[in-house]
Amino acid sequence: MYPEIFGLIKSYGLMLALSFGLGLALSLRRGRRHQVQPDDITDLVFTVLVASLVGVRAFYVATHGAEFSAGGAFDPWYRALFIWDGGLTLYGGILLSIVAVWWQARRRGIPFLVMADIFSPGVILGIGITRIGCFLAGCCYGLPSDIGCAVHFPVGSPSWRQFGDVAVHPSQLYGSFGGFAIFGLLLLLERLPSPRGATFGRFLALYGVSRFLVDLSRWYEPDQVMALGWSNNQWISAGLVAAGIVILALAHGRRWEATS
Repeated sequence: MYPEIFGLIKSYGLMLALSFGLGLALSLRRGRRHQVQPDDITDLVFTVLVASLVGVRAFYVATHGAEFSAGGAFDPWYRALFIWDGGLTLYGGILLSIVAVWWQARRRGIPFLVMADIFSPGVILGIGITRIGCFLAGCCYGLPSDIGCAVHFPVGSPSWRQFGDVAVHPSQLYGSFGGFAIFGLLLLLERLPSPRGATFGRFLALYGVSRFLVDLSRWYEPDQVMALGWSNNQWISAGLVAAGIVILALAHGRRWEATS
């Protein structure tokens, strides 16, 4: 656990900046293949940056309201605006970013699915990188475990405050591995003939499955566990899988109709 690098740089912030830098470079390269202008890509990347930062905090606040009420851990309420205090939920950033891309693409007259296909590999690559930041910061930790890859976080870390000196699943690294694996798979599948929207649909479905499985090993506050014992993020994961399957079915259906 290294929340700061050289005692100056927040490790999570560094990984976040790296993910956006690589995502921008990758999206610019992919945009050329789809005849989308670099200025449009750059503007959309910064729109996604703002939307994701707002989304990750807003979703956390919405699902942890007690922490921002009188007497809560983040009392007074206006500390909800202090994103540097921690408390971020990745799905909030993903969902708001999708809305932001749809809005910007519509304003610029670019088909949404074209932009979604361009951005999807960069987004999942960024998830893989930022989960390393989570591991370095000590957040998003797993449940106690005695498997060989379980880790002991140091005294004073969030995991230590919850479980003491007990080894826990490195759920952050599971998520990072899943992100990198999906990134490679998306690029590999694009070598096959694929209709518009296929990469986006695959991203939603594959990440939904990956996140659902990773969350089986992750610790959540009791009030974040819902029906069937699933966390709220697992329910969102199931929704993403369903949405991805629908998008893939519609994309391939349109392609079949066009060729028949």
